[in-house]
Amino acid sequence: MLKSFRERTKVILWIVVIAFVISIFALWGMDLQTPERSRGESDVVGSVGGEDISYQTYQNALNQLWTQMKEERGEEYEPSEIERNMLADQAWELAVQGRLMSEEIRKLDISVSDDELVSFLRKNPHPQLVKTFSDEQGQFDYQAYLRALADPEVDWTELERWGRAVIPEVKFQTYLLSQAHVPESDVLDRFKERTTTMRAQYVEIPVPAADPSAEIPETELRALYEEKKEGFKEPAMRRIRVIEIEKKASPADDEDAAARLADIRAEIAGGSIDFAAAAEENSDDKATASKGGDLGFIKQGSMDPEFDRVAFSLRPGEISEPFKSARGWHIVKLEERRTAQGAAEARVRHILVEVEPGADTIDSLSTFIRRVTETIRDDGFEQAASKLSLPVREIEPFAQGMFVKDIGFVPRIVSFAFGNRAGSSSFPIETASTVYFVKVIEEISERTRPFEDVRERLLADARLARADAAAKARADAARKDMIANGFEAGARAHGLDVQTTPPFKRMDQIPGVGGNTAFSTACWLLPLGAVSPPVKGQGRYHIIKLIERSELDVAAYGQARAGLVDEMRNETASRFMANWYQGIRDKAKIEDLREKRLQ
Repeated sequence: MLKSFRERTKVILWIVVIAFVISIFALWGMDLQTPERSRGESDVVGSVGGEDISYQTYQNALNQLWTQMKEERGEEYEPSEIERNMLADQAWELAVQGRLMSEEIRKLDISVSDDELVSFLRKNPHPQLVKTFSDEQGQFDYQAYLRALADPEVDWTELERWGRAVIPEVKFQTYLLSQAHVPESDVLDRFKERTTTMRAQYVEIPVPAADPSAEIPETELRALYEEKKEGFKEPAMRRIRVIEIEKKASPADDEDAAARLADIRAEIAGGSIDFAAAAEENSDDKATASKGGDLGFIKQGSMDPEFDRVAFSLRPGEISEPFKSARGWHIVKLEERRTAQGAAEARVRHILVEVEPGADTIDSLSTFIRRVTETIRDDGFEQAASKLSLPVREIEPFAQGMFVKDIGFVPRIVSFAFGNRAGSSSFPIETASTVYFVKVIEEISERTRPFEDVRERLLADARLARADAAAKARADAARKDMIANGFEAGARAHGLDVQTTPPFKRMDQIPGVGGNTAFSTACWLLPLGAVSPPVKGQGRYHIIKLIERSELDVAAYGQARAGLVDEMRNETASRFMANWYQGIRDKAKIEDLREKRLQ
């Protein structure tokens, strides 16, 4: 429908694909090419309602997220281990969401007409084409884009495919969001919350400390246990054994890093490049590389011992020989010395070369990982560890979504443990620094902790409840007198000081009170001049009398209304979409196979 540009278009698309591939290798680091990846079953990472999610679909979602992160934080940004794990889980969720949305679109028989496609593509150029049709100043040439769309010689097959995939989702989301409604009363309440000012008088009744010697009848503790029983539930847990193989650099890698730094130093000494430029080009210290390796003034004794020793042994202008610290190999240039507040300081520049596994090390590690995988498959987890002299650690039970003790935040391990039965062993699970093999050894069901386990906690709660009740009784008595005899007189009769707030709005922090939501809500609901029941705060009760509330500014509301409606409609739409998605997700049969079972 929508050929001079045909070759150009193909080049554009291939550039996008290549960029995605480069991004994904940058994200995940070395690819160990384990047997899992070489098998056909790795083409499927899960299913939704019996429909497979391919590895490519999942990978595409991950690429999109990675590209977005790069655009937001710069091409040089390197994500942390936690961010990598979060990206992986977000990509999985996007793949699941795509499947669920496609099924809903099919049920509603949403289609795309040719006219809709043309209109959409005219108004919504693909982001990559925006770049292609932009000048050197980054200005998008919309007319050039329209001329290209109208050119019958241009093959826009890939663009059409993109449009026909996106438009049904846009129409479906529009259909859902059209059902979101914001009542006028809610808009007015939002305006009032943000503009209405109040002042109040109040007294404060502190809750006394609990009496540690107070006797609590066993029957009362048992009743309290039944009342709080739901809070004593412990989630389902798993116990696992792990084999850990660190991605450690070899002595040869260490020698390579030292040799590389020696070459850099020789170039600086030979005058072919100055130290700052060499640091900017070569240093692995991302915090200082862009500043020419400048660390500023450092105090003696504040750095790594070897770094400190070398830096403070140099003369101004002198460059050290390569030396090793805990971070890697360095050379240091001393710029100047000084003494500040009796302490020696030095302004230095440095170039850091980190010691990382090289190609030979990665190949060797990959070979070993394959050997471990095959041995576990053939002989079993424990037998393989014994045969290969690999230590096995048993990990304390952990719940879903929690950190794993002695391992940390590794969602893929948790996902495998909760997605497989006891006795299952995993394929290698790779992080930035370690490769894990996991065996599930126990499935621990959800349980409610018995009374005996929580008796001391119940006893403390009961004693605290008695102290709270005493404060509440004092507050009730004081309020009664404050209503009968006047707010201030009634307060004095009970030894309470009356305080007055400055003008505040509902969501404000109130001086002397803080961000006490219950206090603010009570003032918001109180009629002018009324005295509140005791309002519980953190470790205290308040009795409040509202003495001032500003009037509604009708003209200001008229000016603010449209913006508030848009704001609240977006909030309502977001909640509606989230609730809709969670509802269909809860009903769907979803199988996550990203972490496959080896045994």
